[in-house]
Amino acid sequence: MARKRSAALSSKATPATARATTGDADRKAATPRARAKSVYSAQSIANFCDVDLKTVHHWADRGKVPHFRTEGRHLRFRRNDVVRFLRGHGYPLPDELVRARPTVGLALLPFMLQSAPLSLDEVVKRCGSRFAVRRHASSVTALTHLVADPPDALVLGLDDPAISCPRVIRALKADSATAFLFVAVIGAEESLAEARDAGAEIALATREVAKLTGELARGLAVF
Repeated sequence: MARKRSAALSSKATPATARATTGDADRKAATPRARAKSVYSAQSIANFCDVDLKTVHHWADRGKVPHFRTEGRHLRFRRNDVVRFLRGHGYPLPDELVRARPTVGLALLPFMLQSAPLSLDEVVKRCGSRFAVRRHASSVTALTHLVADPPDALVLGLDDPAISCPRVIRALKADSATAFLFVAVIGAEESLAEARDAGAEIALATREVAKLTGELARGLAVF
Protein backbone atom coordinates (compact mmCIF):
# COMPACT_ATOMS: atom_id res chain seq x y z
CA MET A 1 0.00 0.00 0.00
CA ALA A 2 1.27 3.49 -0.81
CA ARG A 3 2.47 5.64 2.07
CA LYS A 4 1.90 8.85 0.09
CA ARG A 5 0.29 9.25 -3.28
CA SER A 6 -0.14 11.91 -5.91
CA ALA A 7 -3.46 13.76 -6.00
CA ALA A 8 -4.00 12.32 -9.46
CA LEU A 9 -3.77 8.77 -8.11
CA SER A 10 -5.71 9.20 -4.87
CA SER A 11 -7.74 11.78 -2.97
CA LYS A 12 -4.80 12.61 -0.73
CA ALA A 13 -2.64 15.65 -1.24
CA THR A 14 0.46 15.55 -3.41
CA PRO A 15 3.48 14.41 -1.38
CA ALA A 16 5.78 17.17 -0.27
CA THR A 17 9.30 15.94 -0.88
CA ALA A 18 12.06 17.80 0.91
CA ARG A 19 14.17 19.88 -1.46
CA ALA A 20 17.81 20.84 -1.09
CA THR A 21 18.62 24.09 0.65
CA THR A 22 19.83 27.04 -1.38
CA GLY A 23 23.40 26.36 -0.29
CA ASP A 24 23.14 22.73 -1.35
CA ALA A 25 21.65 23.75 -4.70
CA ASP A 26 24.51 26.19 -5.32
CA ARG A 27 27.07 23.48 -4.60
CA LYS A 28 25.30 21.04 -6.92
CA ALA A 29 25.12 23.65 -9.68
CA ALA A 30 28.89 24.08 -9.44
CA THR A 31 29.45 20.33 -9.69
CA PRO A 32 29.87 18.92 -13.23
CA ARG A 33 26.72 17.14 -14.33
CA ALA A 34 26.92 13.37 -14.45
CA ARG A 35 25.44 11.50 -17.39
CA ALA A 36 21.80 10.69 -16.70
CA LYS A 37 20.65 7.14 -16.20
CA SER A 38 18.42 6.06 -19.07
CA VAL A 39 16.68 3.26 -17.15
CA TYR A 40 15.37 3.15 -13.57
CA SER A 41 14.29 0.31 -11.32
CA ALA A 42 10.94 -0.06 -9.60
CA GLN A 43 12.64 0.76 -6.30
CA SER A 44 13.84 4.08 -7.76
CA ILE A 45 10.29 4.98 -8.77
CA ALA A 46 9.07 4.04 -5.30
CA ASN A 47 11.70 6.34 -3.79
CA PHE A 48 10.82 9.21 -6.15
CA CYS A 49 7.12 8.95 -5.27
CA ASP A 50 7.55 7.97 -1.61
CA VAL A 51 5.38 4.88 -2.01
CA ASP A 52 5.75 1.17 -1.32
CA LEU A 53 7.42 -1.01 -3.94
CA LYS A 54 4.17 -2.97 -4.30
CA THR A 55 2.42 0.22 -5.36
CA VAL A 56 4.84 0.70 -8.25
CA HIS A 57 4.20 -2.88 -9.40
CA HIS A 58 0.47 -2.17 -9.16
CA TRP A 59 0.84 0.97 -11.29
CA ALA A 60 2.83 -0.97 -13.88
CA ASP A 61 0.31 -3.83 -13.98
CA ARG A 62 -2.50 -1.32 -14.54
CA GLY A 63 -0.59 0.46 -17.30
CA LYS A 64 -0.27 3.75 -15.43
CA VAL A 65 3.42 4.05 -16.31
CA PRO A 66 5.15 2.55 -19.38
CA HIS A 67 7.72 -0.07 -18.53
CA PHE A 68 9.54 -3.15 -19.75
CA ARG A 69 11.00 -6.21 -18.09
CA THR A 70 14.50 -7.64 -18.10
CA GLU A 71 15.20 -11.27 -18.94
CA GLY A 72 14.92 -11.91 -15.21
CA ARG A 73 11.43 -10.32 -15.22
CA HIS A 74 12.52 -7.25 -13.26
CA LEU A 75 10.59 -4.04 -13.93
CA ARG A 76 12.48 -1.23 -15.65
CA PHE A 77 11.37 2.29 -16.58
CA ARG A 78 12.82 4.66 -19.20
CA ARG A 79 13.87 8.10 -17.98
CA ASN A 80 11.44 9.94 -20.27
CA ASP A 81 8.52 7.80 -19.11
CA VAL A 82 9.47 8.47 -15.49
CA VAL A 83 9.55 12.24 -16.10
CA ARG A 84 6.19 12.15 -17.87
CA PHE A 85 4.65 10.08 -15.08
CA LEU A 86 5.93 12.33 -12.30
CA ARG A 87 4.83 15.48 -14.10
CA GLY A 88 1.46 14.03 -15.04
CA HIS A 89 0.66 13.01 -11.46
CA GLY A 90 1.96 16.03 -9.61
CA TYR A 91 5.12 14.55 -8.10
CA PRO A 92 8.18 16.78 -7.70
CA LEU A 93 11.09 15.94 -9.97
CA PRO A 94 14.05 14.64 -7.91
CA ASP A 95 17.51 16.10 -8.29
CA GLU A 96 18.74 12.76 -9.61
CA LEU A 97 16.65 13.41 -12.73
CA VAL A 98 16.97 17.14 -13.28
CA ARG A 99 20.67 17.62 -12.54
CA ALA A 100 22.07 14.91 -14.79
CA ARG A 101 22.82 14.94 -18.53
CA PRO A 102 20.40 12.97 -20.73
CA THR A 103 21.73 11.66 -24.02
CA VAL A 104 20.72 13.46 -27.22
CA GLY A 105 21.23 11.83 -30.61
CA LEU A 106 21.85 14.56 -33.18
CA ALA A 107 21.17 13.55 -36.79
CA LEU A 108 21.57 16.97 -38.40
CA LEU A 109 23.91 17.61 -41.32
CA PRO A 110 25.63 20.92 -42.15
CA PHE A 111 23.55 21.60 -45.28
CA MET A 112 20.36 21.51 -43.18
CA LEU A 113 21.47 24.63 -41.31
CA GLN A 114 22.80 26.69 -44.22
CA SER A 115 20.16 29.39 -43.64
CA ALA A 116 20.28 29.10 -39.84
CA PRO A 117 21.79 31.68 -37.46
CA LEU A 118 24.02 28.93 -35.99
CA SER A 119 26.30 26.42 -37.66
CA LEU A 120 26.03 22.73 -36.87
CA ASP A 121 29.21 22.90 -34.78
CA GLU A 122 27.69 25.74 -32.74
CA VAL A 123 24.49 23.77 -32.21
CA VAL A 124 26.52 20.77 -31.04
CA LYS A 125 28.51 22.94 -28.65
CA ARG A 126 25.38 24.49 -27.13
CA CYS A 127 23.69 21.14 -26.70
CA GLY A 128 26.87 19.74 -25.20
CA SER A 129 26.61 22.21 -22.33
CA ARG A 130 23.43 20.51 -21.09
CA PHE A 131 23.42 17.02 -22.60
CA ALA A 132 25.62 14.10 -23.57
CA VAL A 133 25.54 14.59 -27.34
CA ARG A 134 25.87 11.68 -29.72
CA ARG A 135 26.51 13.13 -33.17
CA HIS A 136 25.55 10.93 -36.14
CA ALA A 137 26.74 11.15 -39.73
CA SER A 138 23.22 10.59 -41.03
CA SER A 139 19.67 9.97 -39.89
CA VAL A 140 19.96 6.37 -41.06
CA THR A 141 22.98 5.85 -38.81
CA ALA A 142 21.09 7.38 -35.89
CA LEU A 143 18.13 5.09 -36.44
CA THR A 144 20.28 1.97 -36.60
CA HIS A 145 21.61 2.73 -33.12
CA LEU A 146 18.19 3.05 -31.49
CA VAL A 147 17.69 -0.57 -30.49
CA ALA A 148 21.17 -1.33 -29.16
CA ASP A 149 21.85 2.00 -27.44
CA PRO A 150 18.90 4.40 -27.57
CA PRO A 151 19.33 8.06 -26.56
CA ASP A 152 16.79 9.96 -24.49
CA ALA A 153 16.10 12.38 -27.34
CA LEU A 154 16.59 12.30 -31.10
CA VAL A 155 17.00 15.42 -33.25
CA LEU A 156 16.14 14.98 -36.94
CA GLY A 157 16.24 17.27 -39.96
CA LEU A 158 13.02 17.61 -41.92
CA ASP A 159 15.04 18.29 -45.07
CA ASP A 160 16.90 14.98 -44.87
CA PRO A 161 16.49 13.31 -48.28
CA ALA A 162 17.31 9.87 -46.85
CA ILE A 163 14.09 9.53 -44.84
CA SER A 164 10.49 10.65 -44.68
CA CYS A 165 10.71 12.36 -41.30
CA PRO A 166 6.97 12.31 -40.40
CA ARG A 167 6.75 8.64 -41.37
CA VAL A 168 9.78 7.80 -39.22
CA ILE A 169 8.34 9.68 -36.25
CA ARG A 170 5.02 7.86 -36.52
CA ALA A 171 6.84 4.53 -36.64
CA LEU A 172 8.94 5.40 -33.58
CA LYS A 173 5.90 6.48 -31.58
CA ALA A 174 3.90 3.40 -32.59
CA ASP A 175 6.58 0.94 -31.46
CA SER A 176 6.64 0.25 -27.71
CA ALA A 177 10.42 -0.19 -27.89
CA THR A 178 10.95 3.41 -29.09
CA ALA A 179 7.79 5.25 -28.04
CA PHE A 180 9.62 6.77 -25.06
CA LEU A 181 11.95 8.75 -27.35
CA PHE A 182 11.67 12.53 -27.16
CA VAL A 183 11.78 13.67 -30.80
CA ALA A 184 12.79 17.11 -32.04
CA VAL A 185 12.85 18.22 -35.67
CA ILE A 186 14.43 21.18 -37.45
CA GLY A 187 13.32 22.29 -40.90
CA ALA A 188 11.15 24.36 -43.18
CA GLU A 189 8.36 26.18 -41.40
CA GLU A 190 5.68 24.83 -43.72
CA SER A 191 6.60 21.25 -42.73
CA LEU A 192 6.48 21.69 -38.96
CA ALA A 193 2.76 21.04 -38.50
CA GLU A 194 3.02 17.63 -40.14
CA ALA A 195 5.95 16.72 -37.87
CA ARG A 196 3.97 17.74 -34.77
CA ASP A 197 0.97 15.72 -35.97
CA ALA A 198 3.27 12.73 -36.40
CA GLY A 199 4.30 12.98 -32.75
CA ALA A 200 7.38 15.23 -32.58
CA GLU A 201 7.57 16.95 -29.19
CA ILE A 202 9.62 19.84 -30.62
CA ALA A 203 9.31 21.26 -34.13
CA LEU A 204 11.46 24.32 -34.87
CA ALA A 205 11.96 26.28 -38.05
CA THR A 206 15.56 26.40 -39.22
CA ARG A 207 15.80 30.06 -38.23
CA GLU A 208 14.82 29.08 -34.66
CA VAL A 209 17.56 26.49 -34.14
CA ALA A 210 19.11 28.61 -31.36
CA LYS A 211 16.09 27.62 -29.23
CA LEU A 212 16.84 23.91 -29.52
CA THR A 213 18.92 23.51 -26.36
CA GLY A 214 16.40 25.33 -24.18
CA GLU A 215 13.44 23.43 -25.65
CA LEU A 216 15.19 20.11 -25.12
CA ALA A 217 16.06 21.07 -21.55
CA ARG A 218 12.43 21.86 -20.76
CA GLY A 219 11.15 18.72 -22.43
CA LEU A 220 13.71 16.43 -20.82
CA ALA A 221 13.43 18.14 -17.41
CA VAL A 222 17.03 19.33 -17.17
CA PHE A 223 17.42 22.30 -14.84
